[in-house]
Amino acid sequence: MEAKPGADVDVVYAFGNYRFLPRRQLLVCGEAPIRVGARALNLLQLLIERQGEPVSKSDLIRFAWPDIFVHESNLKVNIAALRRALQQGQHQLPYIVTVSGRGYRFAVPARVETTSGSTWAAPSGGHSGVSLPALPSLVGRDKDIAALIAAVDDGGVVTVVGPAGVGKTTVAVAAARQLTERLPHGACFVDLAAINDPQMVCATIASALGLGTGLADLLVGIVTALRSADRLLILDNCEHVLSTAASVAAHIRESVPHVGIIATSREPLRIRSETVHRLQPLPCPAPDMPVDSTQAMAFPAVALFVTRAQEASGYRLSDHDAPAVADICRRLDGVPLAIELAAPRLQTYDAATLLQHLDRSFGILNHGPRNAPLRHQALQTTLDWSYRLLSDAEAGLLRLLSVFAGTFTRDDVLAVASELRTSPGDSAACLENLASKSLVAQHQVGGRQRYRLLDATRGYARERLRAEGEHRRACEAHALYLNRLFSNAEAEWAKLPREDWLASYGQRAHDLRKAIDWAFCADGDPEIGIRLTVAAIPLWDELSSVGESSQRVRTALQAAKALPDCDPILQMKLATAHARNLAFAERIDPDAEAACRESIRLAQANGDADYHLRSVWGLAVLQSFAGRHREVAASLDELDAVAQRALDHNAQPASARFRYMTQFYRGEIVQAHDALRQLARRHRTPDPSPNFSRFHINPYVITRTSLAFVSWIRGDTAEAVRTATLALDCAKATNHVVSESNALALAVIPIALWTGQFDAAERHVARLTETLNQKGLTSWWPLSDFFHAAIRHRRGEPGAVEAMQLAVDRILSSGSLLRVPIYLSMLAEAALERDQLELARTSIGTAIAQAERQDEAWCQAELLRVLGLVERSLGKWSSAENTLRRAMTTAGQTGALAFQLRAACNLADC
Repeated sequence: MEAKPGADVDVVYAFGNYRFLPRRQLLVCGEAPIRVGARALNLLQLLIERQGEPVSKSDLIRFAWPDIFVHESNLKVNIAALRRALQQGQHQLPYIVTVSGRGYRFAVPARVETTSGSTWAAPSGGHSGVSLPALPSLVGRDKDIAALIAAVDDGGVVTVVGPAGVGKTTVAVAAARQLTERLPHGACFVDLAAINDPQMVCATIASALGLGTGLADLLVGIVTALRSADRLLILDNCEHVLSTAASVAAHIRESVPHVGIIATSREPLRIRSETVHRLQPLPCPAPDMPVDSTQAMAFPAVALFVTRAQEASGYRLSDHDAPAVADICRRLDGVPLAIELAAPRLQTYDAATLLQHLDRSFGILNHGPRNAPLRHQALQTTLDWSYRLLSDAEAGLLRLLSVFAGTFTRDDVLAVASELRTSPGDSAACLENLASKSLVAQHQVGGRQRYRLLDATRGYARERLRAEGEHRRACEAHALYLNRLFSNAEAEWAKLPREDWLASYGQRAHDLRKAIDWAFCADGDPEIGIRLTVAAIPLWDELSSVGESSQRVRTALQAAKALPDCDPILQMKLATAHARNLAFAERIDPDAEAACRESIRLAQANGDADYHLRSVWGLAVLQSFAGRHREVAASLDELDAVAQRALDHNAQPASARFRYMTQFYRGEIVQAHDALRQLARRHRTPDPSPNFSRFHINPYVITRTSLAFVSWIRGDTAEAVRTATLALDCAKATNHVVSESNALALAVIPIALWTGQFDAAERHVARLTETLNQKGLTSWWPLSDFFHAAIRHRRGEPGAVEAMQLAVDRILSSGSLLRVPIYLSMLAEAALERDQLELARTSIGTAIAQAERQDEAWCQAELLRVLGLVERSLGKWSSAENTLRRAMTTAGQTGALAFQLRAACNLADC
């Protein structure tokens, strides 16, 4: 039989972890009392008494505010306070649900208990004055919490400002928990997100303080209640009621200065005595930083991700997963909310698959814990909250900013907006407002302010752009601006120092890619795409982006053929770039020479001497790579004639260096060495700001690369090593990968191999491989594999000779035959050392035939030396001795003293 409540009996409603005693106006979760206002508890009583049934708003208002007229918004404020209080248990479903158009319903069963009023007491534990929401544990915010505590101690209002999901509330509450340990009356948490009407700010604060909302002057009542309390006030989510919240905070601060106030907002309150603490996303590993599990966990973003994944599914970070998890955290910009929404997905996906989903869309983050605040249950909802607070002009500019791929400047924004007939003044004001509201991140780079959208915000704004039907116009405006900007790039390339030129244009590479991608899509404009591609060619050359340049130029050429009246200047530039790119391919295309000659024809037809020089240079490079040194000399004669007619003296040093190396390959070793030395002396120091896009390589680097190789052949090892080091150091300093890869492949690695510096050679081969992966320089892949196999052979590793043979076969089949006779001789000697006589015999035979066919007389002495070793291994002692003597004589006649010494050593063993 149920006891009826009497004078000494309390009714207790029990549900989940909660107990509610209406008579005592007491709500308890576990062992801790929950601080909720009296009106809210009255509402809870009626809802529980009618549990399972809808209770109308009018019934609730009459029960909680008898004989008092109140606005319906008072009901919403108190229902929100109840819901917040009931989030502290373990129950995953809402206790109070909204019945659309009718009212509210208590959605879970509550059992009725009774207890003696004289013996029941509130459970002990917890700070009786603390009313703070239960939030997840913090990771990586110790410095922020310490800064907030220090700012509160210094007095004034402290506002935590930051973008959506960065963790403002969590940090504020964490700081409050530490502060309340020394505050007699604890803290009061006021969630302003529950209201939409600025007039309800005071009512919400009063409700959180447990005051009646029927006071004649709520603000006076709040100040009176706080005057006798040593308490901390937290005003959470002020951005949508900013002006009123700021006024109330300022008034409380002036009236009761001993009360600490922490506000959270997307933008500052802008009041006197305000301290703004800008909360940044959590640090992530840098994109180019290799990490294992231990290194990754040192970054707070990764630590948070792993902590939440472990809580959800027992996940443990492995060395294998560490790079993917680091990429996930970077993709999410280190934003805690996004990380917390992503981490539990490891229950369904592995880290690499989750990263792929995030690269495609953030939609996977649109479902979060149901016991989180509604605006934090999905990334979409969080961004919706911020977006709805914007003016139409601000929202329009935010949508437009989604066309930028990375960072951008104020001038970029004004220029793109002007394409859409938006006034610069309006755009500038909206941009500053968006930055103030934490929707646009800003930072200083080189003393200049730059902006960017976080990836999640950019994705959201892009979807809004499409939904508003503005996507095509915005992308077109962006592309037209970039086309106008880059139309001057080639002209400025000839005038500006490389460093300044790259500072202006290099940082726009991502935007350029995005604009070109749009232009060639179904919704785009191929003519703009062609112009953008041509404008981008100098940048790709300066950045050594050979793979990207090749693919995009090919696309633009196909589009140009489809246009009835494509500008012939554009066709010429595309043809020249295409022909040159073919020379960088792993396999020389059969059509490469025809492409070179077509680019020469177009340059002549357009009367463009500069592109005529570039086209002839490209043909000469192709001929050199193909081992056609006789034809190279003829092409260089044409290049010099074009330069002389155009009075272009800048091409002369590059042409001279190329001519000297061609002479060297044809056997004029001494003359080439002397000429390269003189050329190096004339250009003793690197140009501080060289431009590479004309002939694709740093002139200082290629001159010393050539001199280093020739010096070693001449027997001057010290000069060779010193000069090769200078070439490599300069290439690294200028960060020009084409120059660096040439230095490595053509001088640094072979010299290290021939001088027995195998550890250094191995490091250099690893670096060459890295540069090939970075920029798509596939032409060096077979040679890189050959050098690696040669090092393995020198270390005595099994299978190395077979690997050398495979690499040489790839070099031969590629058609890139420069120096291939020496590689064949190295294979032959390695085969001899492993007693593979037949391979050695065929390899040296092929080397000698190939050298004669290519007119590569520079290595004739070395080929004869290896031939002599093969003959000796076959038991042909007399023939071997004669061949070795011929090798010595040939080396002495050509000046190849390094080869002469090697032949002499072998002859001494006969």
